[in-house]
Amino acid sequence: MHAEEIEAKLATLVEVLMTPKPEYPDDENGDVLRRMDAAGTDLISPRIVDFEHCFPDETSAKHFRDAIRGTVLEARLIAPDPGERRGWEVKCRLRMIPAHAAITEAEERLAEGAKLFGGYPDGWGTMSNPDGSPVDE
Repeated sequence: MHAEEIEAKLATLVEVLMTPKPEYPDDENGDVLRRMDAAGTDLISPRIVDFEHCFPDETSAKHFRDAIRGTVLEARLIAPDPGERRGWEVKCRLRMIPAHAAITEAEERLAEGAKLFGGYPDGWGTMSNPDGSPVDE
């Protein structure tokens, strides 16, 4: 190995060692992001994040979906499965960088809207990108 190659590899190693790992708050969203980070998920590229909301009936779910349609990438109504106790759901899709602050803000904003129609949040996820890859649009 030449001196230039060794020097370049050492510079890369120093850069990797000096780059701090992101710190996530000690809450549910932080826990999810920590697990995603540990699994090697790309958390710096934009991706689709799905936010689920449950409603007591179809009418409430439809009103929420219609109210937020222009503020999210997609708002999809999901009928309950037979025997399911949760009721109707609305899946809200946002294209975003999955940073803690952005996810928490979107989650809170959508939860406030859902509450106006008798709904409540039921979590978020990135099942749109099961392999951890960013979304290409």
